[in-house]
Amino acid sequence: MRSTPAIRRTKASLEAPAEPRAVRRWLLGSRLYSMTLGYGSPSTFFAVAPDNWPGDPAIGHRLLSGELQARGHVDAVAPEASDPPWQRAGASPLWLEALNGFGWLRDLRDSGDIAAASLAVRLVDDWTNQEWRWSPITWRREVLAERIVAWIRHYDWMAAAADPGFAARFVFSLARQRTHLKRALRAGLIGHDAVAALKALVFADLAFLRDGRAFERSLEQTLGRLGKFVKRYVLHDGIVAERAPHLQVVVLRHLLDVRAALTSAERRPPAELVAAIDRLAPMLRFFRHGDGGLALFNGAWEGDRTLIDLVLARSGSSEPAPKSALVSGFQRLAAGTSLVIADSGSPPGRGMDGIAHAGTLSFEMSAAHERLIVNCGTYPGAAREWRHFMRYTAAHSTAVVDDTNSSEITNHGSLEYRAGNVLVDRADSDGAQWLDMCHDGYRSLYGIVHRRRIWLSADGGDLRGEDTFVGPEGRPVTLPDRRFIVRFHLHPAVKATLAQSGQAVLMRLPSGRAWRLRASGAGMGLAESIYLGEIGRVRRTEQIVLVGQVPMEGTTVKWALTRIEG
Repeated sequence: MRSTPAIRRTKASLEAPAEPRAVRRWLLGSRLYSMTLGYGSPSTFFAVAPDNWPGDPAIGHRLLSGELQARGHVDAVAPEASDPPWQRAGASPLWLEALNGFGWLRDLRDSGDIAAASLAVRLVDDWTNQEWRWSPITWRREVLAERIVAWIRHYDWMAAAADPGFAARFVFSLARQRTHLKRALRAGLIGHDAVAALKALVFADLAFLRDGRAFERSLEQTLGRLGKFVKRYVLHDGIVAERAPHLQVVVLRHLLDVRAALTSAERRPPAELVAAIDRLAPMLRFFRHGDGGLALFNGAWEGDRTLIDLVLARSGSSEPAPKSALVSGFQRLAAGTSLVIADSGSPPGRGMDGIAHAGTLSFEMSAAHERLIVNCGTYPGAAREWRHFMRYTAAHSTAVVDDTNSSEITNHGSLEYRAGNVLVDRADSDGAQWLDMCHDGYRSLYGIVHRRRIWLSADGGDLRGEDTFVGPEGRPVTLPDRRFIVRFHLHPAVKATLAQSGQAVLMRLPSGRAWRLRASGAGMGLAESIYLGEIGRVRRTEQIVLVGQVPMEGTTVKWALTRIEG
C-alpha cells in the first residue's frame, strides 16, 4: 500500500462542541430539533405498493425466538426490555444498521407464524418510544430511508394485528422521519444511497398524498430530482458510477420499487427512471458468471442468484449482455463455455470511490457453471480488516509492482493517485477475441506502465495473455529492478498442483474438467489465498503467482491457460 500522510484528529468536548460537525450533531440530537419534526404532521395515510420481495422464513423464525441474524452477526432483540437493542453498546455496527432498517419485516411476514405481525407491531412501537430523538446510529440517512420504505410496505400486514391506536402512533413517527430525511437530502446526492433516500421520499409522499397539496408538490420535486440524478449516476453504458456489480442489483431493485409504487398510485414514472432501468438490466446480466452469480469487482460478492433472477424478470428487459461497457471500461469475452470479464477502466471518481478496489486490469474467468480465476471479493459483515485488505491490488487477478497498490487506498477509504490513462482496444476475428489494455498507476512511483493483452480462442479452450512492464512512451524504467507478481487467484473449488518440474500448474474443477497454465518470463509458484465471495464465509484457497523483476528496458511475461481435453 502506498504511504499516506498521517491524519490529525481532535476531540471536541460535549459541553461546547468546537467542530462544525459536532455542533450540527448536538443540535440534531436536541429536544428543540425533535420538536420541529412533529410540526404539521399529516392526518391521513395510504399504504402504497405492498412489499412483494421474498423474505427468509428461517430469519423470521429466529427473530420470533428473540434473535436477529443479519449481515454476519447475531444478537438478541427483546422489545420493551431493560436493554433496548436499537443502540446497544458492543453490538456490531452492521447489525445495528440492519436492525434499525427494519428490512427483516419481510422475513417475519414470510415466517408464516401467527404471532409474527404482533411482534412486528411491538418492535415498531418500541422503536418509536425509544428513538423519538435523532441519533447518528438510528437516524442515519441510509438506515432511515430503508426503515421508511419497510414500514410503509408492511403497514397493512401489521395493522391487522395492532390495537386501534397503532395507526396514529405509526403515522406520527413516520411523518417525523420523513421530515428529517427531506432536510438531510439538502446536503446533496451522492452514490447509491441517494437513490435509496429519494425512493423513501417518493414512498412517503405517496402515502401522505391525500393530506394536501404540500405532498403533491414534494412528490413532483422528488421525482424530478430522482430523474436528474439517475440520468447521470447510471452511466450511459448502464453501469452505476461506483462500478460495483452488487450495486447494479441494489439500484435496479430500488428503481423497480419506485416504478411499482407509482404504478399502484396510477402515476407515470419519469422517463429518466424508465430509461435507467432499461440500461441497468443488460449490464446486470453482463456481470453474471456461468453459475448465475456476480463477478467480484469493487466490493462485490457472488450475490443471491434467485434474487438476481427475480430482479431481472421484474425489469421487463430481455436485452442480452453486451460485449463491452464503453464508458465504465469493463469488457466481456465469451466463447464456447468460457467467459472472461475484465476491468479495463479507470477507478470511480471522487465521492464514488468509498468501496472501490485497486484492481485495474484484473479479470475473472468461468468455464460453464464453474469459476476458475477469481478476485478475492468481499461481503457485508466481513471483518473490517478483511474488507480493507481485499481492496488491495494483490487481492485481484492482475499484476502488482513492488507490493504497491495501483491506486492508493487512503486511511479514510477513498482513492488517491489512482490508476489513470486506462486504455483498451478490442478486436474480434473469426470468433476469437482479444483485448489490449494498459494503465499508468505505477508511472509516478517507478516510471512503469503495465500493459496486459488477453486473447480467447473461438472455442473458448485457450486463453493466452501477456503482461508487459515498460517505461512510458518507450523511455527506460525510472526505478528498475522492482519485483512484480502476476496473480491468478483460484476459486476454492479448484484443486491446483505444480507440474512439469514447476513449469506448469494443473487445475481441476469439481466437474472433473481440467485446465493447465504455462508461462515464460517469470518464475511460477503456488501460494495461499483467501476467498470472500460468499456471505459469511472466509474460505482458504490458492493463487498462481508469476514472479520476476523489471529491468530498465522493461520485460514481458507470457502465459497460456489451456483446457485439457479428455
